[in-house]
Amino acid sequence: MTQSKAAALLQKITRIVPGIAGYQDRETRRDADRAVRVKAAGEVAKCRALLSEAMDDLSRSGGGRNLKMVGNLERMATKLERTEDELRYAPSGYAGWFDSVGIAIEDLEHLYEYDLGLLSAAQALSEYIGDVSRIGTDNDWTSSLDEGLRNLRDAFEGRKRMMED
Repeated sequence: MTQSKAAALLQKITRIVPGIAGYQDRETRRDADRAVRVKAAGEVAKCRALLSEAMDDLSRSGGGRNLKMVGNLERMATKLERTEDELRYAPSGYAGWFDSVGIAIEDLEHLYEYDLGLLSAAQALSEYIGDVSRIGTDNDWTSSLDEGLRNLRDAFEGRKRMMED
């Protein structure tokens, strides 16, 4: 593990979340942690808005199949809302990460990898939901959406576990 690998990972994260300086400075650790989670929560909020629009369209077009799809999308929207809230309102900072002791470069690399995974999963979910033309026409759409949400939640849970250790 090298400092250049950590720098490369941080560079990828800053392309997604502008203004993140990293977790090296004690004063900026909580802010950087919050910024990553808020960015991911923002992607999830976009997903919920797109689902809401799709549900409105399906409701207006009527039909039994469409109403069933609305029910499926409503369940997904509830899961998205719960995930968004967890991301947005998780406590800023975790014990060992935000004390006065410095963070080893290996730990930073792992955190950056988790952050990048979290942000990538959130963006992938947003892009997938953005293809609303498939809603109601593709039976696998909601199961793929559920899988994307699971990937996002797994990335967030992995990040939380890593920071709590």
